[in-house]
Amino acid sequence: MFQRRRAAGCPHSPNEPKSRDYRAESLKRQTEPRNARELHLETREIFDAAPYTVAQYLSETGQGLYIPPYQRAYSWESNKVKRLIADVAHGVEQITKFPESICFIGSVIALRDLQYSTVDPIHRPMVPAKVMSIIDGQQRMTTLLLLTTVLHEEISIRANRLPKSGGEARDWCFNQAVDVTVRLTDTFEEDMRYGEGDFRFYPRMIRSFHDVWSRNKGEAQYESPIGYYLHQYGKYRRDETGSQDYKHIPFVEGEAEDANAQAHKHLELTRTFIRRTLRQAVSLSRQAREDEADLPSAQAMVESKVLQEALFNSPFPDFVIDAAREDDRIGALLRLIVFANYLLNRVTVAVVTSKHEDYGFDMFEALNTTGQPLTAIETFKPKAIKNEPLKEWHESESYNHFDTIEKYLDAQGASSADKRQTATDNILIPFALLNDGTRLSKRLSEQRHYLRTAFDKEAGQAERRVFLQALAQVTKFVSGPWAQPEKLPECTDDALRKQAALCAQVLREAKHDIVVAPLTRYYASHRLAQDNIDERARQFLTAVRACGAFYGLWRGAFGSTNGIDNVYRKLMGAPAADEGGLRFMRFGRQLTEVPPIEEMLSYLRQQLQEEGLGEKDRWVARAAETPVYTSSRQLTKLLLLAASNDSTPDREQPGLVTLGRQGVLSTLNLERWHDEAFSTIEHVAPKGSGASGWEGKLYDEPGTVHVLGNLTLLPRVENSSAHQRSWPIKRLMFQALSATTVEEAEKTLAQAAHEGIEIGEGAEAIIRRARYLPLVAALAQREEDWSVEFVRERSQRLCGMAWDSLAPWLGL
Repeated sequence: MFQRRRAAGCPHSPNEPKSRDYRAESLKRQTEPRNARELHLETREIFDAAPYTVAQYLSETGQGLYIPPYQRAYSWESNKVKRLIADVAHGVEQITKFPESICFIGSVIALRDLQYSTVDPIHRPMVPAKVMSIIDGQQRMTTLLLLTTVLHEEISIRANRLPKSGGEARDWCFNQAVDVTVRLTDTFEEDMRYGEGDFRFYPRMIRSFHDVWSRNKGEAQYESPIGYYLHQYGKYRRDETGSQDYKHIPFVEGEAEDANAQAHKHLELTRTFIRRTLRQAVSLSRQAREDEADLPSAQAMVESKVLQEALFNSPFPDFVIDAAREDDRIGALLRLIVFANYLLNRVTVAVVTSKHEDYGFDMFEALNTTGQPLTAIETFKPKAIKNEPLKEWHESESYNHFDTIEKYLDAQGASSADKRQTATDNILIPFALLNDGTRLSKRLSEQRHYLRTAFDKEAGQAERRVFLQALAQVTKFVSGPWAQPEKLPECTDDALRKQAALCAQVLREAKHDIVVAPLTRYYASHRLAQDNIDERARQFLTAVRACGAFYGLWRGAFGSTNGIDNVYRKLMGAPAADEGGLRFMRFGRQLTEVPPIEEMLSYLRQQLQEEGLGEKDRWVARAAETPVYTSSRQLTKLLLLAASNDSTPDREQPGLVTLGRQGVLSTLNLERWHDEAFSTIEHVAPKGSGASGWEGKLYDEPGTVHVLGNLTLLPRVENSSAHQRSWPIKRLMFQALSATTVEEAEKTLAQAAHEGIEIGEGAEAIIRRARYLPLVAALAQREEDWSVEFVRERSQRLCGMAWDSLAPWLGL
C-alpha cells in the first residue's frame, strides 16, 4: 500500500527543513481553540483516497466488502466485461516494452463501517475486522472477483494436467501456478483460521439481507449471487481433485423467473463468458479482433526481459524459454500466469474511503461521469426494509408499496440515469409537499436527507407503512391519470369526467406539477376507500377540474406564474398560529381523510378574490390586456377553447363570437384538445412588425399582438407563408377553412390557391370540420380592417366567454 503519511515518531521527512521548530508548533496546537482543532481534524479525516492494486485491495487481511441493499443487482453487460479484460491484456502487451506499465480501471467509493451499521443481518462476533460498504464500484469489484476465480480455475486445471515427468520447465511453471493461485485465492476469500468446515472461509464480498458472515454452519448464509458463488467456488477449490472444470450448482432449481433467480443466472452467464474469453485469448489457432483480449504470445513473453523483471523480479530460466516455444501447454499456462500476475500487481483502482455515508454519496456524485448514480429512493430502501421483520419483507405491505415505486422508476428510467433521476423527482418533490409541506429541491443530497429524516420521525411501524403507502400513491397518480388523463376514474357525471381529463392534460403539458400533491390526496382517497366510491371519484374529478380552472384564471390575468405555486404550498403546509382557513391535515393514519371538495373550491376562490380577480368584470379587464401567448401555449389554448365552448359567430358584430345554445359545441374535453382542427395557435396580425398591410398601431405596444383578441385556433396550413400575408388574404384563408358547403369550400380553396395559399386538405374534409371552428368562421365574416381597437374589443369578448366557461368550475 502506498504510504501517504509520515510514520509516527519520524522527526522529519526528506523534503522538510530540519530546522523546523516542532515544540513551537505543538504549543501552538495546544493553545489553538478546541473547536477549531476539532474542525481541522474533521475536515482532514472526512475521507481518505489512495491507489491500490487489485491484490492490495481485495486481499487486505481482515477486510470484507459489503454491498448495501440499495445497490442494484449485478448487471454488467458482456461488452463492459470484455472491455475490462481487453484493457488488462493491453497492459500486459505494454509491459513487454515499458516496465512502468499499469492499467487504471477507475475508482471505488466505500464507507469504512466501524460500527457495522450497514451490516444486516449480522452475527456481530463473526464480522470481519474491517467492513467496507461499497457506495460505488460494486459492478467493477464483482467482475474482478469473477475474473480472479476464473483465472484461479484455469491456471489450477492446466497446471495439474501437466505431465508429472515434464522436467524442470514443468516444475517451474507448476510452482509459479501454485504461487499465483494462492494469491488469487486471497482476493476472493478470507481464511478466518478456524470454523466449521467450509465456513472457516469467508467470501470476500457479500450482499446485505441475503448473506451473513459466520464461522458456524447454522448461522452463515450466502444467498446473494456473489456471496453464493464465492462460497461455492471456495468449496470447489479446496477439493483435492483440482483437474476438473468448475461446475456451478444453480442457486434455484428449475426455470424460476423472479428477480433473484435472474440475478443468479446473470452472474453465472457472466462467469461463463469470462472463462470463454480467457480461453480464446490463449488459443493458438485464433486471431483476436481489435475489441477483444489479445495477449502477447508466449514467444513475445519469453523474449521480453522487461516483462520478466517487472512481474517476476528475475528473467525466466532458459529451460522455461525453450519449453514455452516448443510445448503449447506450457506456453498457454505461462500466458495465463503472466496475465494473473499483471492483474494482481499492475491493475489499479483509486479507493476513496469515506467516514460517513452521506459524504460518500456526495463524492460519488461529484466524481461520477459515466456511471448511474443511485437515486434518493434507492438509497432509502434499506430503511424501508428495516421497518419490517427481515424474513417477512417480501410478504409485507411495505414491500408492495416499494414494488410499485420501483416498477415506475424502472419503466421511466431504464434507458438512462438522467431519466431515472427525473422520474424520481416527479414523485419525490410532490410527495414531500404532500407529506409535510416541505419544498424539496432536485439536489440528491437534500432528497436523501429528507427521506431518511422524515421516515425516522414517524412514531412507529404502522406510521412508517402509511409513509410508504403515500409515496406509492403519488407514484400511482403520476404514472396513472397524470400521465394518461384519458384513464381518469369512471363517474356517473360524464361531463365532469371529460372536463377533468382536459384539465389534467393542460396541467401536465404546462408542467404545473405543483398540483400533483393535493390531487394525489383526493386520488388516494378514492382509490383506498371502501365506501362512497362514486362520490369520492366525483370529489377527485372536481379537484382536477378546479385546479385547471384556477390555473386558467390566475395565469390568464397575470400572464406569469405570479406566486401560483405558493397558493398550493400554503394549502398543503402546516398553518401558522395566527392563520385560519383550509389546510390539508397531515395525512397521519388515514390517506382517505381529505377536506370536503367544497372547502377546496372555497379556498381557491378566496385566493382569486384576494387578488381582486373574483368578479367577472375585473378579471376580464385584466385578462384582456395580458399577452397570454408569450406566457404559455397551453394557457392560451385552454382560454381559446373555453371561449369557443357553445359559441357561434355573432351576426350582429362580425368578427366576434357569442354564446349559442347549450350543447351546440363542446370544446372543453380531451378530444377537442387533441383535435387537428385546433392544432395551431394563429396570430391574426403577424407577430413581427415587418409584415405589410397591417395597422401600425398594432405594434406600438409589444404585447398587443399576443393578447387573446389577436389569436385563434385553426388547423395547420400547408403553406406557412400564409401567416405573414395581409389581412384580406388572411381573411380568405379563414373563409376557406370555415366553409360549410362543398361548393363554397371548392370556390374559396381555388381563390386561396390563386393567392399562393395551400390549405392541404380537400373540400369535404373542410366542411366536416367547419362546425368546430366558430372563432375562424367569425373572423371570416369581418369585412372591416383589422385594427387595434377591434383587437381590444375581441379580447374583451373572448375573455368574458372564457370566464363564463371556467369560473363555474370554482363556484364563481
